[in-house]
Amino acid sequence: MYIIGRYKYVLLAVGCLLLTACSSSSDDAGDTRTSSPLQVVPYTSSYHENNGGMRAVTVPSGYSSYTPDFNVSIGLFPIQTHPTVVEPATAKVISYSNGIWHTQVVVETNFNYTIYGYMPMRAPVTGAVSHTGKTLTLSHVGAVTADDICFVAGVKEGKTTDNVNLEEGVFDYTGKGDENYVCLLMDHLYAAIRFNFSINADYAALRTIKLKSMTLKSNYESVTATVDLSGVPAVVTYTPVTGTTPSAATFFEHREGLDISDASAVETIKGYTCCFSLVNSQNLTLVSTYDVYDRKGNLIRQDCTSTNTLPSLENLEAKRGDLLTLNLNVNPTYLYQLSDQDLDNLIKIQ
Repeated sequence: MYIIGRYKYVLLAVGCLLLTACSSSSDDAGDTRTSSPLQVVPYTSSYHENNGGMRAVTVPSGYSSYTPDFNVSIGLFPIQTHPTVVEPATAKVISYSNGIWHTQVVVETNFNYTIYGYMPMRAPVTGAVSHTGKTLTLSHVGAVTADDICFVAGVKEGKTTDNVNLEEGVFDYTGKGDENYVCLLMDHLYAAIRFNFSINADYAALRTIKLKSMTLKSNYESVTATVDLSGVPAVVTYTPVTGTTPSAATFFEHREGLDISDASAVETIKGYTCCFSLVNSQNLTLVSTYDVYDRKGNLIRQDCTSTNTLPSLENLEAKRGDLLTLNLNVNPTYLYQLSDQDLDNLIKIQ
């Protein structure tokens, strides 16, 4: 499977590799149909351009292959289009755990299908498809989320070692007996953001701030995303849902905290991203938790919180698939430093 990412476009190279296969005959007399499992080896998108991976498969510009390093499930809708149209009410699951892909997707030999889908498949998100409308609708999606939610943007039968020309906007597949291989292109549903911290040098000489967590919050509870797959690229419409529990996603946690005056720690923090829907009226805030140490390494303030309102989406100029880097300059005030009374003998405040 291939995923695209405009977080520098990411190619989700999904080569459907059949790990197991079986055929079964219908109980109906005279029915010689056979069915076999459809299994993929999916790749998810990366925020950085990746030119590695298998190149026997030709993919659109901006895609790169990716092997998941965590357990994940893909929800696929194999819509049967011939000999009759059958739209599945729920997505079929292809899950990855312990380095192995497991499939619940079964296709009939010589039957034609249109394949839509999304990942990760995880509650409370639900999916629905319309073959005639060529749409995928995802409901109960967090307005902000630590998950990089993607949708299938194109499919093509073939192994990762075959000469396969993958294209966006093509979703047709035909069952191939006991061996079914399919490549998937995946595109991002949201935009993503990461944070680059810097700290006032004079303050850093006196104090050490260790970042322990970051949580992105929205004024909306969830979003319904309607993906129009009739053209290239796909068009996503976001409908915000207001509820009693605004969406919040904690996307960075470190028990001891990372020193934001240390260059390597700052780079590590930049590796954590959070995704957000592109609803113009959405207000985003970042809540950071941190500890403060004096110049001798004594903990003097624990689990402090800071809340920062982010620029509007119009000012951020975010587009679906973009990875934004927001620079945050930590510059404590003079009054804050005066409150430290004795720099070498401070009272710990919790």
